[in-house]
Amino acid sequence: MILWIALYISDYYLTLYTARGYREIEHIKFEGSFELTPQYQKDIDALNPVSTLHVKLLVVYTLIILLFWWFFGSLLDRDWAYLLYLGMFLLLEVAVHFRHLRNVFLIREIRKNGGVEGQITYRKWLSYKASAFEFYTFGGLFLFVALLAFSPFFLGGALMCIGTGFKHMRLANKAKTIVIQDAQSQP
Repeated sequence: MILWIALYISDYYLTLYTARGYREIEHIKFEGSFELTPQYQKDIDALNPVSTLHVKLLVVYTLIILLFWWFFGSLLDRDWAYLLYLGMFLLLEVAVHFRHLRNVFLIREIRKNGGVEGQITYRKWLSYKASAFEFYTFGGLFLFVALLAFSPFFLGGALMCIGTGFKHMRLANKAKTIVIQDAQSQP
């Protein structure tokens, strides 16, 4: 439970750090919001140090994990089901944290040593598509480990990462459709 809470909280604060960092270095811009999860975009764009939505979801998800532990682990004696759900929550955060660490490295390296000239702006659809690819990659890795180790924990992580990849691919397609429609409406 402590690991889950630490990962969930650090996810928000690493997102704030990278959003602020990309604004400061000014070489890398993002169309719309840096944050990909629509529900958090306003909080991240405003660099709010505390998000009421994030706090509410932290409590809700923590209670769900505890409920699953009690229901599947204690009541039904189905530890595999609890591990599946736990993997869904924890391994999704592991994948997200790898992305955060890459962003933190990039921001710090650019601040310290430069290495970037000019400016690049990522279209929203490309940000979502790249995110989907990363989630598919982590999902594939977790699925491979799940099959090798017969692990419901890694299977849960694989399912959640692949599902999030599908969600981000849908958002990419939606954002790209809007760009195409806007281009077609231009004289």
